[in-house]
Amino acid sequence: MNERDFSVVVPVYNSVDSLAVLFEEIRTLMDELKASYEVIFVQDGGNDASWEALLSIKKEFPANTKIIKLSRNFGQNGATLCGLDEAVGTKVVTIDDDLQTRPVELKKMLKQQCETGADVVYGVAPEAKSSFIRRKGGNFFKRIFNKNQGGSSIGSSFRLIEKHIVDSLKFHSQDHLFINQIINWYTLNIEFVEVEHNAREEGKSGYSMFKLIGISFRLILYYSSIPLKIMVFFCLLTAIAIVGMTAYYLYYQFDRGAEIDLFMISVLAAMAIIAGSIAVFGVYINRIYSARVKKPNYSVKVKL
Repeated sequence: MNERDFSVVVPVYNSVDSLAVLFEEIRTLMDELKASYEVIFVQDGGNDASWEALLSIKKEFPANTKIIKLSRNFGQNGATLCGLDEAVGTKVVTIDDDLQTRPVELKKMLKQQCETGADVVYGVAPEAKSSFIRRKGGNFFKRIFNKNQGGSSIGSSFRLIEKHIVDSLKFHSQDHLFINQIINWYTLNIEFVEVEHNAREEGKSGYSMFKLIGISFRLILYYSSIPLKIMVFFCLLTAIAIVGMTAYYLYYQFDRGAEIDLFMISVLAAMAIIAGSIAVFGVYINRIYSARVKKPNYSVKVKL
């Protein structure tokens, strides 16, 4: 294994023109740092033009590039994990293919890591660059994970990761994979640095507001016990309420002879809570099933 100072992992989806520019900027930065490096491009489905562009880069710089074509679209996290599995660098960088974050911003992350000794450094866009709804939504979910996991690693896809963390991530078997949350299982020694965030050079983002909301709720379902805790709380609250209503019903019936059917109301409330609990339990049972099946997070078609 030919170890390098840096491995740069780039998931690729339908980008063409930005790829050569991205590689050139990475090469310039690494030359400035006087570091040995490899750039691992992982094409995550998409159009054939992306693969042709990657072949051209590989032909011109064979010693510093690996290109991988997945058998279909597995999503950004699956493609990134594929690149991490191939990485041999002492430090591993993950960066998007759209040039919204330029490789030169890595210098800020390296400085932060040098000063703090962090295992992972995220490069995050200034909050002012995000819409009001995205800012508030992101802060809401960060608070949830802070309370539930003892720390937030919502992070970003621009990461600087130490080798021992990458080794823990390699060949990770996890249904509905989210790399940032898995990183949080292995370390809380995480830092965040603001980096310049630019407009996309090519195409448009595949993450609409509805997709981001869906991802956020999947994070809660698959990486926390929050739904289970909520259902336990409501089950206990309902049980207490049912006991109180039943006692009141018995008192009212024997003392005044009134026929108020609170018992049926209690039964219906209990049935509603039981039905909701079964739904949540079903989600966690499905997670156990998926863990036993061990569905792969990606499948390689071509590797050069």
